[in-house]
Amino acid sequence: MTSWFVQRMDGNYQTEVGPLRPAELLAMVRSGEVTPGSFVRKDDSAWFEASKVGGLFEAAERPTVHYYCPQCETEVKEPPVTCPKCLRDIRKAHEVLTENKIATKRSDQASDAPQSSAKRSMQNWLRKRVDKK
Repeated sequence: MTSWFVQRMDGNYQTEVGPLRPAELLAMVRSGEVTPGSFVRKDDSAWFEASKVGGLFEAAERPTVHYYCPQCETEVKEPPVTCPKCLRDIRKAHEVLTENKIATKRSDQASDAPQSSAKRSMQNWLRKRVDKK
């Protein structure tokens, strides 16, 4: 099975999340944790932007089907299957269609993030240089 990895910034540190199953990667896309500019990799490949993964964002927006046992209403895999709770053999389950959308982060979130000391230092230096002229 394919394993996915995602690069994420935790404060000033870059971390790697994974291995992730494809369904877990889709969940991160839907929650807005993975954006087109996020860096991902598949198995042992090089890092690349998530926007380069063909169909990733389209797949995240497709509806998903959940199946439920008609006897005890426990979620099950796609039939035919045996319910893990009531042990009933299921040929036709209740189907529930879930619409999906990709969450968006606030556009001003980047301005709320604390600036690095290097960035503040550079901005202060530039401000002083401009003020002298």
